[in-house]
Formats: sequence, structure tokens, C-alpha cells
Amino acid sequence: MILNKKYSKTTLRNITLVVALLLNLVNYGQTFPVGHMSINFKDPSRTGGYIISGGINMTGTGRDVGTEVYYPSTVLGDNQPLASGQFPIVVIGHGFVMGWDSYDNIYNKLASTGYIVLLPRTEGSFSPSHSEFGNDLKFLVNAGQSLNTVASPTILSVFNGKVAPKSSIGGHSMGGGSSFLAAASNTSVTCIFNFAPATTNPSSIVSSSLISIPSLIISGAIDCVADTTVQNSHYNALASSKKFHVILKQLTHCDFGNGSNFNCTFGQSSSGCSNVVANALALPRYMNYLQNFLDNQLKNDCAAGQRFMDSVNTSSSLRAGLKKTGSIACSITSLKQSNSNSELRVYPNPATSNIYIDLTMTDIKLKISDLYGKVLLDREYKEPKNRLEVSLSEFKSGIYILEVESATEKQQIKIVKN
Repeated sequence: MILNKKYSKTTLRNITLVVALLLNLVNYGQTFPVGHMSINFKDPSRTGGYIISGGINMTGTGRDVGTEVYYPSTVLGDNQPLASGQFPIVVIGHGFVMGWDSYDNIYNKLASTGYIVLLPRTEGSFSPSHSEFGNDLKFLVNAGQSLNTVASPTILSVFNGKVAPKSSIGGHSMGGGSSFLAAASNTSVTCIFNFAPATTNPSSIVSSSLISIPSLIISGAIDCVADTTVQNSHYNALASSKKFHVILKQLTHCDFGNGSNFNCTFGQSSSGCSNVVANALALPRYMNYLQNFLDNQLKNDCAAGQRFMDSVNTSSSLRAGLKKTGSIACSITSLKQSNSNSELRVYPNPATSNIYIDLTMTDIKLKISDLYGKVLLDREYKEPKNRLEVSLSEFKSGIYILEVESATEKQQIKIVKN
């Protein structure tokens, strides 16, 4: 909890075009090994569904919502413990006759950077029910949150206390359209994101008008399946005061994911579209937007919100179009220059070598990050401290974000190294 909310009106300065283009190509490194479980959840309010053979079976009766779950772990592999910390829930719906594994590049990236990702395997036939799939996505938000306290089967107790109370729903194509059905008037969801969402029956566009949470749509300029007109219809209908539609050059409908699904590739080629860029190039183009959006919305990362807004506010040779309403950028909390309780004094700022931090806290966590969000210094001080000395001698000249956190508050400030 942030108890000291003394926000300054000064936000991070606009980043130059060169930096914005670099952001479009940023490569998010792995932080955690990725664990995996196959869980057959039960929705007692419905029937039908899909069971994963060999999966972990939840007790009870109702609809089987077989789900592949990927998460930050201590060890790479199946049925491994979760890493230390708390992690938000991200539910991702697959496209028409596309498997969950078509999106391994996305869910592995998200899980490795601190998200619990749930991918339902329901409605994978050639005659899917969009309504049921939307309800599966909606159900999994609460099912994912319930892992925080689930006691049976005992193997799932590794999730206990590890689920952060924030969730997002997203998807690709049919899964994207169905996520609008899932998020409509749903107070359990923090934000929604989509890759080239297709229209559904019942109408995903009508459902969009019932969504007021922050929303992100990413589409390709070369889409013969659900073109820009479809995406703009969803965007225009959204009731959210913070909504964005990013259209990326050279990307087709099937470029969201690993690009290996035959059904998707065959379907779009039959309509006259074919892949232009390799997936290795497509992935960082859309993950730049998605990662910063989710980090801001689900992890309260102010710097990520600023990076997202810098990306959408700056012209890019990789983007064919953009629609935006509102902003997710937040002010960086100022550290008041005084010695009263719960206040910090940081000096000199700007600095040439060392900075000094006067404070009255215990159990302190201190981080310094660059404007890309990369943590350059991470320290903990268990004993009471009245003053900290931090060397910036190995830092290049520039602007950095200093974050100081105790058990009761977290504060941030821009610091300048000359």
C-alpha cells in the first residue's frame, strides 16, 4: 500500500524518436523459470467443456474448463513451486481452431516476467460457442484468484498466498472477441487486451459498450480475417476513458502468437494474405505495447505506463495507425525535502558521484531503474538506517528512477546523474 501520495505535477520528459524506436524493439529478458500445470477447473453453473487428459482435477461437478497454467517458478518444468512474491492473473483466449500452444512465445514471456497465465482449451472445435468461451474466460479470472487459498488438491497449495488481487483478460481472434463478452460489466477484471479480435455471436461489439476498464487492441495492417474496420468498431464501442488501438505495419492476422498454426495460416492465405515478417521480429513489436500496458495496470508500475504512453505518443516507422483516448501515465511520487516522519531527503540531485538519502525507516528496499524499467541497483537494508549512501559512479549520465520501499509505503523520485 502506498500511504504517502504526494504526487508532483512534473512527469517524465518526452523521449526522443530514436529512443521510442528502440522501445519498439525492446527485448524483455527472463526473470523467472517458467512452471506449468494442467488444471481441470469445474464451473458448477454450467455443463460440457473439455478435460485435459492427465491434468489436475478439481473436485465437484459442472462444466470442465481444462486450462494450461504457466507461472513464475523456482524451477523450469511441470508442477513446480511458484517463485517468491505475488503475481497477477492473465487469462488468454485462443483463436478459432487454434491451440493454446500457438501462443507459447507470449505466455512464456509473461510468465517469466511475473504473471500467472491461464489458457483454456475449451471450444476448440470447428463449431465453437462464443458465448460459452466468453463465460470460460470470465470464470477463469475468479478461478485463478481462488488459487490463492485453494486447499485441494494439495498440489495446488503452491499457489497459496502467491496470487496478486489483479487480473486481465485478453485473446487473439475468436479469443479476442470472446474476451469482450467476458469483460462486459465484469468488476473482477482490471484491464483488457486483444490481438486482432474477431466479431462474435453474441456481438463482441455490443459487449464492448459495457466495458469501462482500460483497454488495449493491437492489430496488423495486413489482416484478411478481421481487418482494421473490425478492430475500430470494437475500439469505438468501448466505454473506457482509457483505450488504445495500435495498428502495426507488415503484421497479418496470424502473426500474433508463434505463427506456426496451420489452420490460421491456411485460412488467411485463402483470403489473399501471407506473412511478411518472421515471428521473431513481430513478437517484440507487439510485446512492447502489451508488456508495458500490463506492468502498469496489474503491477502499479508508473514507469511502464510512461513508457507505454511514450510509445503511442511518438511516431514510429513500425506503426501504420493509432487511435487513443486518455492516458495510463501516472505521476512519479516526489520525495519531499524534509526530515519529518515518513519523509525522505535525497541530495545532491543532480549528482556527479554519490547520493545521500536521509530517512526514518526500517526494513528498506531500494531500487534504481533506467527509463526502460531495467533495474540497475537492488538492495535491502534490514537494520534501521538514518542515512544511506549510494554510489552512482558506474551509472552513465542521464535520468533514473529511485524507489524506496518500507513495510508501510513506497516512494519514487527522478534522480539525475551528471
